[in-house]
Amino acid sequence: MKKLRLLPIFLCILTVTLVSCDSVDFGDINQDDDVPQEANVEGLLAGGMNQFFTNWGRAYFNNPTLYVQYQAQSTYTTEMTYGENQYPWTDYYSGVLSNFKEVYEITTAEEIPSTVPGFGHPDNQAAVAEIMSALVFKRVTDTWGPIPYSNGDGSVGEALRGLDNTTPAYSNQQTIYQNLIERVKAARDMIDPDAMGPTGDVLYGGEMEKWQKFANSFILQLAIQLSDTESADFAAQEFAAALNHEAGVIETVANEAWYDYQNSPGATNPLSQNRGSDYVLADSFTDALMGDTNDDSTIVYSNTTYDDRLNVLSSEPSSSGGAYGIAGIVNSGASISSAVADAGSDLPYMTAAYTYLNRAEAAELGWTNESAADMLTNGIMMSYESVDTHWDENDALDSDGSDFAAQRLVDAATADGGMEQVIAEEKWVALFPMGFDAWSEWRRTNDNMDWGNNRGGDYPYTATGYPGLYPAVDATNGGEIPSRYIYPSAEEGTNSQSYQAGVSSLTPGEDNNTSNFWWDVE
Repeated sequence: MKKLRLLPIFLCILTVTLVSCDSVDFGDINQDDDVPQEANVEGLLAGGMNQFFTNWGRAYFNNPTLYVQYQAQSTYTTEMTYGENQYPWTDYYSGVLSNFKEVYEITTAEEIPSTVPGFGHPDNQAAVAEIMSALVFKRVTDTWGPIPYSNGDGSVGEALRGLDNTTPAYSNQQTIYQNLIERVKAARDMIDPDAMGPTGDVLYGGEMEKWQKFANSFILQLAIQLSDTESADFAAQEFAAALNHEAGVIETVANEAWYDYQNSPGATNPLSQNRGSDYVLADSFTDALMGDTNDDSTIVYSNTTYDDRLNVLSSEPSSSGGAYGIAGIVNSGASISSAVADAGSDLPYMTAAYTYLNRAEAAELGWTNESAADMLTNGIMMSYESVDTHWDENDALDSDGSDFAAQRLVDAATADGGMEQVIAEEKWVALFPMGFDAWSEWRRTNDNMDWGNNRGGDYPYTATGYPGLYPAVDATNGGEIPSRYIYPSAEEGTNSQSYQAGVSSLTPGEDNNTSNFWWDVE
């Protein structure tokens, strides 16, 4: 009974307390003084770049090296035989693209936080974040096809709004590519090379003149990727404008973009993460560089001269790589050299060689007045110099590439695919071991040449593209080298409307690894 008599008094006190709380300012009682209350643009930029450059594993690094036959698998051969798995894109959108978006928004806001200029001129920070965002978005769209990207007006937004929009629309590749070129141009033109570069720049260390050259070289790459599409005229104009821009393009090893892996936690060469016994060089790659591609070879390739770059790229230059595309095989043979694959070894993300070879192709297409032969020669020699500078620890490279380049010009005069074939083959070598860019290049040329089947026996498939790659012997997807990744597993259930729209734009409209997208339609 005492408890019942006290209840009204307690409720009264509680009511007064709750009403009183509405007007009480508790200040920063719940604020942790050790947690920064303002975004750290240096950390965001460095974090996004580091995560992108150090992503590893089958989905984020290895698979394309198998598709373009840089490597072959041993024992665990699902990816080499084209098993249709759904691969995630989370590590691109979260912590990479989201970081770059936040850096850009902070450094271009009407009111920039007072701490921001201490990490570099805001325009330079914004420019690097935008160029990196474009680089990553190219990777994502080249891998899956139509992807979450824009609001439909060419501006980035819908894909990176987090919980504010968990069902972003997919953009078509024509929109994405044209917008990427515009974004890279705008970012390049924001750069003030005389002002302080971003302290969070882990690629060029804030050297903004190099970023300008990188931007122009990247535009060349983007434009060439559109050369077989209805946007070819647009691409030709953008290529010429970037090539002739006053900031120039990457023409020397000193201006190349190599990520410096430090063999420290969070900054490790992705190739080094592989168990050594699981991967070897593919025999098609070693045969091509040895100049040993006879009629029954596993690759169609115009070179008949030993390529000295193999002395640096291979762990055993005199040995062939492993058999490609055989299920369950216990492979043996040469592997990628430790100079390239060790935990602290650098990897290239834009080189003078690739830039010159893009210029060679543009000249061959009639987009410029440059000499395709001169650009091809420069591309080969710069590849030799780049390999020598970054990987040749034991002076294994015996030449500067000039003699080899001269022979490749002879090959261009006799090869079935002419100069176009040799340029594409040399891109394949110059891009090693960066499988994603090489895969994009090969897919773009896949409909340029069907080589038939010269392998003999009961091998059922034909070689296509430049270089002429034969599908895996034991392919599980009908015998086609994959042209894309299947969309991540969650998309069909959580973003079904956008997912269905993306799938319907593929050719054929099926979510499998042999469907083609816009710039890859055969």
